[in-house]
Amino acid sequence: MRILPAASRFYSLVALVTMLLPGLARAGGVGAYVEYPRGDQTVELQFGDQSFTNNRIGVGLVLDSNVARNELIHVRASLGYVYTENTVDDVAHGGAFDFAIGMGFWRTPKFRVWAAPIIRLGVDYYDNPLVQVLDFGVGGGLQLGVNWHVSPRVSVSPSIAYQYLYVREIIKDDFSKDQLNGREQLITARLTFLFRDRSDLYRSRPRSGRR
Repeated sequence: MRILPAASRFYSLVALVTMLLPGLARAGGVGAYVEYPRGDQTVELQFGDQSFTNNRIGVGLVLDSNVARNELIHVRASLGYVYTENTVDDVAHGGAFDFAIGMGFWRTPKFRVWAAPIIRLGVDYYDNPLVQVLDFGVGGGLQLGVNWHVSPRVSVSPSIAYQYLYVREIIKDDFSKDQLNGREQLITARLTFLFRDRSDLYRSRPRSGRR
């Protein structure tokens, strides 16, 4: 098995899904993010489990269907690069795709406070002279965030998320190939900058009343 082509196919699939999301950025915003995901990962070995901590830095692009409008639901998708260092002195390069459907439970002309179930697809590629390791992770959790509308066209969106991921690890050297299962509990702090479409503005809803 060639590991690098497998990672390339993963990126192509995620890019295709992102492009096919219907109307995601049509009346919302586009932007970029920086994040710090920290995860406690366990890999199931033949004679016991191995546990370690992953410290990551990520950057990428974001699409959001509804950043500032006075609507309950918004959809947010992101795709980015992730650099990983863990506590067993391994270094990895990879990527992540996140998809969230949020509910803005407090909305004003300046702020939108929201909560969202979120799913994550991730891949990490480790390469050293002795062995190649490819980790695939998939899972979900809860994300909490706020959109701060700093100008008529720009919003800043800090968020925090907890996710539980199932991990499949593929290990390959010159003589053998193996696959291991694992899991990871991931906490991600993220800061997103969004540039909004002209139609993505907060408008107060008219109050209905009896005459």
